[in-house]
Amino acid sequence: MNSSIRTLIKAVAWVGAAMVIIVVFHLGGSIALRIGQFSPVTGAFIGGGLVLFSATYPRHRNDPGEPWIGLEQISWILIGFGIIMWGIGDSFWRYYVSQNQAPFPSMADIGYSLFPLLAFSGLLLQPAADEQGKRLVLIMDSLISMGSIFALAWYLLLGSLAQAAGEANLAKFLGLYYPIADTALLSCIIFLLLRGQGRIYQSTARRMGLLVLGLGLCFFVGSDFLFNVQQNAGTYVEATWLDLGWPLGLMTIGIAACVRRFLPATSEEIIQQRQELLEEKTNLTPMQFVPYALLGLLFVALTLDVLAPDGGQRTIRPVLLFATIGVVALVVTRQIYTMWENMRLTQRQAEALASLERANQRVAEQSHQIAEYNAELEQGIEHLKDVQANLANGNLRARANLTNGALLPLAGSLNLMADRLSRLGQVTNYGQRIMRALSDLSIAFERHAPGTSFSIPESCRDLTEINRLLVALRVKGPSPQSQSKPAPQAYAPASNGSQPLPQRPPSPHPVTQPLRPRILNGPYQPQESDPQWPVEERAGMRIISNSGPLRSPAHKSTD
Repeated sequence: MNSSIRTLIKAVAWVGAAMVIIVVFHLGGSIALRIGQFSPVTGAFIGGGLVLFSATYPRHRNDPGEPWIGLEQISWILIGFGIIMWGIGDSFWRYYVSQNQAPFPSMADIGYSLFPLLAFSGLLLQPAADEQGKRLVLIMDSLISMGSIFALAWYLLLGSLAQAAGEANLAKFLGLYYPIADTALLSCIIFLLLRGQGRIYQSTARRMGLLVLGLGLCFFVGSDFLFNVQQNAGTYVEATWLDLGWPLGLMTIGIAACVRRFLPATSEEIIQQRQELLEEKTNLTPMQFVPYALLGLLFVALTLDVLAPDGGQRTIRPVLLFATIGVVALVVTRQIYTMWENMRLTQRQAEALASLERANQRVAEQSHQIAEYNAELEQGIEHLKDVQANLANGNLRARANLTNGALLPLAGSLNLMADRLSRLGQVTNYGQRIMRALSDLSIAFERHAPGTSFSIPESCRDLTEINRLLVALRVKGPSPQSQSKPAPQAYAPASNGSQPLPQRPPSPHPVTQPLRPRILNGPYQPQESDPQWPVEERAGMRIISNSGPLRSPAHKSTD
């Protein structure tokens, strides 16, 4: 609520306080009389203007106020128009008083009579309860309250007015209409207070607006009912404290409209919390005792009427008796409905308990399954940890032995990784052997002298790739028999006329039977097609390079 609205509400409150102080304490003499006479019409226009301003104030996109629900805005507009019509009627009455006239009925009664109709219609358009069962109970409680109030009003005022003679039909109708309208409005107050227990009234703006509206109606109905009683008894005096109920009540209704429109909206979380707290309360609220308290007052009035020796009381007794019987019938109906509702709730509770028991059994079964699953999962995790530790420690033969469960894909992936690591280790070892063999072969070539036999290193004998390379280079090693002799025989590459061996793709894995070089019958004889080693002349000496590059053999032309 912004500061301007607060200032407006404070100004209205100060106006009401000034009216009370001036009229009650008679400050200013004749000024107090004038203020007392014109305070009702002033309060009516102030209150009606506030209601219409609040109900028709436009809403923007980021408006913090509580939104309207259903026909709630129209209900406040009807209440505002009703207050304005009452103010117009009182303006006519002020005019008649200034002319020393007191006609009844008159033009003032048009405005006076429209206010209860418009206000009652607006109150009925207020948001209803959420649940159908609660709505029915609310209607029965309201009917009980309305019947009790009507019976009490009949005992106090309406009965004597109905028996009054010598009045015109319209005057007699209006004389009964105003007290009955006050009774209806007072019943609506109780109806609204009982309705305020619903969920939609847990919002601060709507709940506070409802309470302030009920307070304003109490002020207005109290003054109007006492006015009718004193007017019927001929003891009414104008511009007294009794008349302050009209302006104070109407201005209070205007403040209620401002509170409803401009208070900030309540969040759904807070509304839910309030509703849960309300449902958790098992104690009876004071509002639930109101219909039964009115019923008790009705029995007291009926008892006084029966015991009264006045003959006039006997004439109003039938209506009072039938009203009491009707109210008692409503109370019995409500109790029967309450018993039926309790039986239905008991049955629902039994069904809910059975459903809860089944749900607990399912939860227990699921908990057992989850426990077994967790135990199996923990065992599988421990097994995979052991396998991973063995693999990390170099045991590439370790494998996961899981056959089922959620960890089976992980176990398969771990076994596949172990297989690949094992193959990678084999390939790495084989590559290292080839590197050592190539290194030994390179050293053997560097140390080989012309005219001497070439000895193939032992690291090259069981490697297919090295043997194929030696065969392609026409390099032959000594036979196994010659290796056992003290002086190994030299071997030479094949002659130029020999056919090359057929090529085959290298094997991805080492073979168990390596190729052995072909053994020649005689010593190696150099040929012209053999690779030539570079020779350097230094000081009359021929120096043969130990690490010269190999040259491909030159083939004779076959043309």
